[in-house]
Amino acid sequence: MNRTNERVSRPLMKLAMWLLVMTVLLAACGGTAGTNPQPEGQKDTAAASDEPSKPATRKIQTVNGEIEIPAEPKRIVAQGYLATFLALGVKPVGAPFWDIDSPHIKSQTAGIEDIGTIDAGSVEKILSLNPDLIVTLSDDPKLYEQLSKIAPTIVFVHTTFKDSRDQIRTFGEILGKEKEAEAWIASFNDTVAKAKQRIKGVVDENATVAIMGGFEKQLVVYGQGLWRGAEAMYRHLGLKRPPQVQKFVDEGKENMTISLEQVKEFSGDYLFVESGKQAGLDPESPIWNTLDVVKKGHVYQMDTDYFWPYDPIAVQAQINLIADMLVEGKHKL
Repeated sequence: MNRTNERVSRPLMKLAMWLLVMTVLLAACGGTAGTNPQPEGQKDTAAASDEPSKPATRKIQTVNGEIEIPAEPKRIVAQGYLATFLALGVKPVGAPFWDIDSPHIKSQTAGIEDIGTIDAGSVEKILSLNPDLIVTLSDDPKLYEQLSKIAPTIVFVHTTFKDSRDQIRTFGEILGKEKEAEAWIASFNDTVAKAKQRIKGVVDENATVAIMGGFEKQLVVYGQGLWRGAEAMYRHLGLKRPPQVQKFVDEGKENMTISLEQVKEFSGDYLFVESGKQAGLDPESPIWNTLDVVKKGHVYQMDTDYFWPYDPIAVQAQINLIADMLVEGKHKL
């Protein structure tokens, strides 16, 4: 090779070597980027880690002051209000036997432990269930002291709520089930509207309706509150009370004990009777056939098991049955 060719070839060889090195480096970098992308799961995890975690507990105001409860309780004991929890899709671990056996929710209570009665006798059983939240309708301070040592305890006496809708909405807030509560209330309102429409035209708008029941040889008239379908009949269906019943309701009373001789002035145009035999109010009673409401055929027998419960599920069912009784003549005496 002559010196001229040598001068030309050396720069070309250096250029070729430089290009080869750059090609290898670029290939290596490209391969690393192509074969080691950040996994989607890692991206999601990183994004999720940026979100604030939900608190495990939260504070609520109760009649006993501010208490801290689980944000999502898993083991609830319901001393009352079992049906309210079930209406919101929450199944407690324990409840009194009479709630478990209620005909309105019996199909939903399998596996719920019987805690006995709502008193100190239930404490040992409740303790064994290891609850993370207790809700009770008892206002006994001694019982509250015992229960609150087991788990956070909320007291709701039966007069706490305006009606079933208020009760459902309150429990929805406690459980973080606000959407479920509003959906249930919408269904309840639909039931009320349809029942009122059925009754309209069958029962005169000025007609009066009374509820009576025999209890320990006493005859009781129920005028408001939770008892014997009173919430369903008066608050939701809007049926009117007889004047004498309205009088004691205006005085702040929920019910009133009367004598057999007073039945006529309290009975109204329609009479719903819940097992009046104990107090002598039945078809064999000498006063029975003297009552105008009996002569009109406007007396209806109330099933005790059906009308005793006063939870939201029971009230909704009672609304439908009362409409059936008035419109279709079911359970007439």
